[in-house]
Amino acid sequence: MTFEKNNALTALSSAFVLVSVAVLMIVLTASLLTRAGMPFAAAYTVSILAAVVGTCAASYGGRTLIALPSPAIIAWLVYEEIIAKGLAWQELLGIAAVVAIIGAVLTRTKYAAALMRAVPPIIRTGLVIGLGLVMLVTAALYARILLPSPWALTMGGTLSDPLTYFTLTGILLVLVLSARGVRAPLPIGMLLIGVLTWAEGFWEIPAAPFYAPELSSAFALTLPQEEPFAAITLGMTLLLALMIEAMAVLTVRTHEESTQPLTRLFAVNGAASFIGAFPLTIAPISLAVSEVDEGHCRVGMPMTALFSALLLLVLLPCAPLMQALADFPAVPAIALAATGLLLLARGVQMLPSTEDVGLSEGAVIAVFLLASYDIATGLTLALILWTLLTAASSQKIARGTWGLTAFFAVFALLKWIL
Repeated sequence: MTFEKNNALTALSSAFVLVSVAVLMIVLTASLLTRAGMPFAAAYTVSILAAVVGTCAASYGGRTLIALPSPAIIAWLVYEEIIAKGLAWQELLGIAAVVAIIGAVLTRTKYAAALMRAVPPIIRTGLVIGLGLVMLVTAALYARILLPSPWALTMGGTLSDPLTYFTLTGILLVLVLSARGVRAPLPIGMLLIGVLTWAEGFWEIPAAPFYAPELSSAFALTLPQEEPFAAITLGMTLLLALMIEAMAVLTVRTHEESTQPLTRLFAVNGAASFIGAFPLTIAPISLAVSEVDEGHCRVGMPMTALFSALLLLVLLPCAPLMQALADFPAVPAIALAATGLLLLARGVQMLPSTEDVGLSEGAVIAVFLLASYDIATGLTLALILWTLLTAASSQKIARGTWGLTAFFAVFALLKWIL
């Protein structure tokens, strides 16, 4: 009995660590979606619901896998596809629903593995590194650590800005605690910065911190009526980005390239699109759960995953409180920066040995770094560049890679011609 109680307490503490980060990631993605015209309360509510179901579905019968909207993918969709190209968020939901249905079917067949083999390893690695960089840059922009500049690529902020100061202090504190081997360094750092910023009056707890969940975005999805070639390219890029980011975590957590959790996650994404939720992927914070912390299973799921889902449900009516945190986003920016570092570290682990890395591989990584916010452009250019350089060096290229490169190249040309 004592053993069972200890396992439950260990799982609960691990779930608290995961959820404290997960809910702030949802706050940031909801804030991003408000820039696309989606109400914050609705975006927060549907993201929580989708994350609860997605976490249970992905973790069922296996290890703890936390499913969340990817801030990097959401940032690409909001800034590049919605704001820059004028695509409505309702149309993007329609594309996401179709992609999720295709992904759920594809991962049930042998063609999912064939599609992954068609993407060269260095491009998969470059995309993961690029997504991690997007998270870091997004956190830096939210915290005004980096500022847009008319005469340079970026411009640094100033420590006289309280948001910049508290965010940088929090990130440094988390890194120091992690280096010292302190358990749960990220929640401790976020809690200290949250208390300090609240005590200083930079944000305040609303008079009514709770209210009924809002589902005003339900059944708002539509299919794009114009530019079908651009929609097809966007859908294919979204499918690959979701699969590659999820597989980067799955191969570590499950120790094998199993697509079963991915199939269930795509099925949840398809259903969640109808209530207005953007696609989920396996969050890098899942890497923080060790095998020792997993505990026993209940109803076919690890106790850590089950407690995480329950804690997220408890936070469902807390949209006003979370919006107050988003108004001075020092704590959410710390969570996003730490998650970006986790994904970036995973990307570095995926790099082949230094003997296999040459100018071609360096060029591919550079493409993803330079075009990190535009995943579609980065993936297209990286495939074309890698195929061209590999063919020039007289190395063999798989037919699947030729086909994937031709697909992106042709549709990119058609988008500009028509």
